[in-house]
Order: sequence, then structure tokens, then C-alpha cells
Amino acid sequence: MDRRYSTIIFVPHARAKFRKLKVSHRLLFSIVSIITSSLCLSTFFSVQYFTSLSQTHELTKLSHENRELQTANEQFSKSVESLRTQLRTVEDRTRKLAIIAGISTLDETSQGGVGGLRPPDLGDNPYRDDLDKMAFRSHRLDKDLSVLEKKFVAQAQLLASTPSIAPVRGILTDGFGGRSDPFTGEQGVHNAIDISSAIGQAVRAPADGIVVKSEWANGYGNVIYISHGYGYSTRYAHLSGYGVQPGDHVKRGDVIGYVGSTGRSTGPHLHYEVRLNNVPVNPLEYILNAF
Repeated sequence: MDRRYSTIIFVPHARAKFRKLKVSHRLLFSIVSIITSSLCLSTFFSVQYFTSLSQTHELTKLSHENRELQTANEQFSKSVESLRTQLRTVEDRTRKLAIIAGISTLDETSQGGVGGLRPPDLGDNPYRDDLDKMAFRSHRLDKDLSVLEKKFVAQAQLLASTPSIAPVRGILTDGFGGRSDPFTGEQGVHNAIDISSAIGQAVRAPADGIVVKSEWANGYGNVIYISHGYGYSTRYAHLSGYGVQPGDHVKRGDVIGYVGSTGRSTGPHLHYEVRLNNVPVNPLEYILNAF
């Protein structure tokens, strides 16, 4: 077989003499092949190594993000459970308040108009049903509380307008109902109570209202009429002076006049009437404090 050779000449810098190396083409090809293969393998393993590093980094990053998502999911789950508990507590309190307010139809009055109520789209969120239900319950609670608020405001206004305190401190000298006329001795009806007190003693409004009259009237002397609303009105007679004028708004406890003995009176006292729908009622049934 014909064998071809090549000569490799080495020229050193330190010495002038050079060397020759005779190499067959087959050996040279083998060496080149080995070097080329080594370079390819080295390049392949380098690429694999750096790819592996990148994948490891990405995996570490994904693992970290997964842990953060798990933590966020646990926190969200706790928040949902906490919100559910708070809603249940508010619902229980709302039902109790409804009982106090005398309302028994909160569910019937508060369920209308909630069709199609949904929170924002959360994708494939396992809590969507819970959020839907809580959003519905929250909306219903808002309507329930609105009904209760109106009821309690009305009740508060009614209580504020109901005569409930003695208008003056003193001694009860005459009650409500039948009695003998102090001047003629004839039997009659006393549509008020008489509270004996010193002249000039302050007379106070037993409830919120608007002054209708503050004038002289035969028999009553100086008299004040107050309209309290809800059918209630009161009258104060035999006053020595006025503390209010017609059209004035008064609050429970405000001074409206002063005890006197004007008009048809046998001595200083307050003639106090309470009327419901203009029908005289016994004031003692409305006085919650002592004279």
C-alpha cells in the first residue's frame, strides 16, 4: 500500500538548529480527528453544563415562587375563613337587632335585587364559590342593616317625641280623672295632673317638640302648648312666665317656662296635660322619673 508522509519542521527561537518530524498522513488524520472530537465533546459537555446550570437556576426560581404562592394561598385561605367568621358574627348580631326592633321579615325584604351578583373574574379560583356566597351575604347584610337603621331611627324619633319625664320637681297635689272643682265644689273631670312647686321653678319639656302656643288663655292663665309629633302634645298652665315662643324647637329637658299661679288657680302649681291624638291621657303613665 502506498503510504504518504508529511514533514513537520520545528524552528526553536533559542537555537538556530531546527528539527524535522516525519508524520504519515494516516497518523496526522488520526491526530486531527482526535483533537476535533475532543473539541466537539468539550463543547458539547460545556453546553450541557451551562444548560444544566440555567435549568437548575430556573428550577430554584420556580421552587421559590411556588413556595411564595403556597404561602399567599394559605394567607388568602385564612383571610377567607376570617371574613366568613366575621360575616357570620355580623349576621347573628343583625338577627338579634331585628328581634329587638320587632322586625321578623328581614330576609324577605332584603333578598330582592341581588341576581347576577358576582365578584370580579378570578379565573380557576377554588374560592370563587365562597367569594360569590360571601358577596351575596354582604349585599344582603347591607340591605338588612339599612332596614334596621330606618327602623331604629324611627323608634329613636318616637322615643324622643314621647313625654317621659316630669316637667317640674314638686308635690303631686291632684291626679288625672274625676274630681271636685276647687272653686265650686261640683264634680268634674280633671284632664291633667297638678304639681305643686315654688313660683319661678323651671318647667322643662318632657320630650322633643315644637312650641305651638305661648299665650294667655282663660282658666289656664299663661299657658304653653307643645306638639311632639306621633300624635303626642302637651300643655302647661298657670305659668308665671315663658321661656319659649311659638315656632321654637325644644329638646327634652329644655326650660320652657316657670311655675306660677295665673288664671284659675288656688296657688302656685303646674297644670300638666298629655294628649294622644288630642285625647287626654294620664300623664303619670308616661313619667319615668320622680317628681
